[in-house]
Amino acid sequence: MTKFNQIDALKLARKVISSEVTAINNLKRSIGKDLFLFCKEIHKCKGKLVIIGVGKSGHIARKLSATFSSTGSPSFFMHPSEALHGDVGAVTKKDLILIISNSGCTSEILPLLPNFKKTGCKILSLCGNNNSKIFEESHISINIGVKKEACPINLAPTSSTTTTLVMGDVIAAILIKMKNFSSTDFGKNHPGGRLGKNLNLKVKDIMKKGKDIPIVKIQKKLKDALIEMTKKNLGCVIIANEKNKAIGFFTDGDLRRCINNLLDIHETVIKNTMTKKFISCKESDYALDILEIMNKKKINSLPVLNNKEQIVGAINMHILIDSGIS
Repeated sequence: MTKFNQIDALKLARKVISSEVTAINNLKRSIGKDLFLFCKEIHKCKGKLVIIGVGKSGHIARKLSATFSSTGSPSFFMHPSEALHGDVGAVTKKDLILIISNSGCTSEILPLLPNFKKTGCKILSLCGNNNSKIFEESHISINIGVKKEACPINLAPTSSTTTTLVMGDVIAAILIKMKNFSSTDFGKNHPGGRLGKNLNLKVKDIMKKGKDIPIVKIQKKLKDALIEMTKKNLGCVIIANEKNKAIGFFTDGDLRRCINNLLDIHETVIKNTMTKKFISCKESDYALDILEIMNKKKINSLPVLNNKEQIVGAINMHILIDSGIS
C-alpha cells in the first residue's frame, strides 16, 4: 500500500477546494430569472416554508430551514420518513414545500408528492437532475447539480452539498432584501449568546442609575467633583442644574488639564473647568452602537440623558466591554 504523506494530503486538499470552487462558479453562471421567481414564491407564502431532504441533503435542509426562520421566512424541516407516518398532517394549503434532492428521484420523497398536491400547496425544489420526477412535479426548480464530486472516489456528496448550501444562502439573502428585513428584526430572532447581546443589548440595560450616577451641581468646587468621580469610579462627573439637566461634563482628561494648569481644587468652581459641549447618549440606544461611537471619538465615558436633557444614567467603556458586546 502506498504511503499517504503530508505532501499528498496538502495536494489533495487543494484539489478538493478547487473542485468545490469550480462547482460554485458553474452554479454562478447557471442562475437565471427562475431564481427571482423562486424567491418571489417564498416571499408571498402566507404559511410556512416546509423543507424536505434525506441524508446529506437532509442536513443541508435543516441548516437552510434555520437560516430562513432567523431571517424572516418562517420555516421548518420535515423528515420524509416521519412525514409518511403522520407528520405530513402538519402541512396546510398555505404552506410552501421546498424539496432538496440531488438525484431528483429520492425514494422516501416520491410517495409524498401526491399528498402535497392534494393538500393544495406548491412545490419548489433544489434538484440536481432535470430529468426526474421531483423536477417535473415542481412549480419551480433550480438546478444544483454538479459534474463531479470533490470526493476522491466521486461518491460522497461534497461539491453537490456545497452548491446546495450556497444556493440556499443566496435565496435567504434575496429574501432579506425582499422583506426589508433589518438588523433589529434579526436581533429579535437571536436573543441569546454574543450575537444576541450585540443586537439586543441597550444602554438602559447596563448603565449606572440612581445613586450610582456621578453628579455634582454647577455651583460646586473642583474638589467636590473629584470626590464624586473617585466615589462613583466611572472616570467622569456630570454637572447638573437645579432641574437635573446636564449642562456640563468633566472627565479624567479634564482633570489632567486642571493639574497641568495648576488650578486650586478648593477654590475653582466646576463650571469654569467643565466641558460645555459634550456627547451624550439615550437609554434606548443600542450598546454596540455606543461602543462604536466611543471607540471612534476616543471617549471613555458618556452621560445618559432623556429627551429633556435630564440625567438618567452614566456609562463608560469598561461597562460596555464587560457586558460582552464586541
